[in-house]
Amino acid sequence: MVILDTNIIIDHLRSKNDESLLMKLVKESKKEELGISVLTIQELYEGRSTQDEKKEEMMMTTIAPLKIYSYTYEIAKLAGEIARDIDKPIEFVDAGIAATAIVTGSKLCSLNKKDFSDIQDLMLHEID
Repeated sequence: MVILDTNIIIDHLRSKNDESLLMKLVKESKKEELGISVLTIQELYEGRSTQDEKKEEMMMTTIAPLKIYSYTYEIAKLAGEIARDIDKPIEFVDAGIAATAIVTGSKLCSLNKKDFSDIQDLMLHEID
């Protein structure tokens, strides 16, 4: 399982062709599922583009096939511990997305690996 960071979805929505990293991951992951944290949905709706009905529909079509992981007590606890224990500041949502990957035993795929590089027990998906 690979948990996608919000920036993977945003990159795909902004791409002008089918060569986004998300499309590459979909093609590569025949046996492996792709998922997102419910926090990614929150982040996506923070963008003003979701006020446009057509763009919101495109976003919903993009995330519809993905497994969406709830924000559970276990994930929230671990996210808090990550934010507390990491040496550099981390955004609330990033801590939650990282915790989702750890709790589910998944790798995390992000375009900003440096944001997650110091998190203990987090496996990062290598992008070719």
